[in-house]
Amino acid sequence: MSYSFEDIARYAENEMTAEESRAFETALTADETLQQQLALYNEVQVGLQQQFSRDKTKEALVATLENQGKDHFRQKTKAKVISLKNYIRSAVAVAVVVIAIFIWQPWQASLFDEYAATQMISTTVRGENADTLLEKAAVAFNKKDFTAAAGLLQQVVQLQPGSSLASYYYGISLLQTDRSAAARKILLDVYNGPSVFKYDAAFYMALSYLKEKNKAACREWLKKIPPDANNYARANELMRRL
Repeated sequence: MSYSFEDIARYAENEMTAEESRAFETALTADETLQQQLALYNEVQVGLQQQFSRDKTKEALVATLENQGKDHFRQKTKAKVISLKNYIRSAVAVAVVVIAIFIWQPWQASLFDEYAATQMISTTVRGENADTLLEKAAVAFNKKDFTAAAGLLQQVVQLQPGSSLASYYYGISLLQTDRSAAARKILLDVYNGPSVFKYDAAFYMALSYLKEKNKAACREWLKKIPPDANNYARANELMRRL
């Protein structure tokens, strides 16, 4: 179940039922984004409440109400408190949304997704089994069906162990299906061999560590790409953005 900012506000202000609170807390333990949103809501709420507590206009309003009859005072105070509470909640919700947009930028792809995007080179089908598999793999890869692509490319690598093209895209497919260790083994072989994909493999070795948030190892692999490599500019750009 996904939770809105209104749900977060209700939980933060103890307005949920016991059952709703338990469900929310269960979701909270497994959802890092929800944890961040709740923390942000609480932080913004405290800041706004402190601001209101220092507001001289509010103090003047309270003083005026105290000079009125007790019954009238109770009614007015209750109305004003409810209004103020709703106003604070609305202000917090707006502030949280604005801050979340600038901090998390949910529409923006991660650095890994941005730099890992590539197309597999298509091959001319000559009728041989490996070439047919390679063509099918290219179609699956370019449709981002990396699971299917990995299965097909694995077969090609078994049939043609010396195909650096198949190995290179096999490594990327493994990486895209969250098999980073296996991907690195394949990509490292490509990098260490006499392949035109040598520095492309180095770039994806770097991305494999970026995916694991290991920026130090990512930088080390980016440094292996020389200035005369075709992907040097791209590697240098990623280095600056880390």
